[in-house]
Amino acid sequence: MTDSPRGLPVKEVRRLTQPQKVMIKTMHAATQSAALSLVNREIDVTLLQQKRRDLGLSFNVLVMAAVARTLPIHPLLSAELVENQLLIYEAVNLGMAVAVPEGLIVVVIPKADQMTLAELNTAIQDLVERSRTRKLKMPDMEGGTFTVSNLGMYGVEGGFPIPPPPQSAMLLVGAAIAKPAVYEGEITIREFAQFTVSYDHRFIDGAAASSFLRDLNAFITAGEWEV
Repeated sequence: MTDSPRGLPVKEVRRLTQPQKVMIKTMHAATQSAALSLVNREIDVTLLQQKRRDLGLSFNVLVMAAVARTLPIHPLLSAELVENQLLIYEAVNLGMAVAVPEGLIVVVIPKADQMTLAELNTAIQDLVERSRTRKLKMPDMEGGTFTVSNLGMYGVEGGFPIPPPPQSAMLLVGAAIAKPAVYEGEITIREFAQFTVSYDHRFIDGAAASSFLRDLNAFITAGEWEV
């Protein structure tokens, strides 16, 4: 196509990248097959940031670990609706959105809920590296039951994430922002981030999604991380 259907001057014509083609297909399916809604919660990530520095790990790895440890007690968030049945999956196969030059892709860490922090960190680093060097294989992007997208590095505070089908829920993590807060009876500076869960409202209600965020908040703010 060299002419605009609207008769406007065209500066450049670009071919769709493979991630863009996948996104067109999956996002259309997501909006057509699910009744999406969302809830969000501001979480104090001060202890998480301190633990990140203490352990030499990334913010993203600790968030992924917190999600993997919280999801097993909220099975609906990892379930799939097939006809008139809910499939509750045994393991948490955690999807992670990764930005590559061609677009945004989702890679999958199988059985993330059974991994130690060190194992999860190694798996994430491997997938990110192979994503950016175009060495991923199809199994690296299949079988996800819940996806996390961390856009904090772009300064984004919140948004409306759309779960990649057939997943039924997704978490968007915003930027950590330092602000005054009352902590243990004193005014001090703490860091907070917005955690937003979008979900298929056909079988997940606001209470279920909010309960997940409540327990995720409890895990993160307790600061009790096991390596």
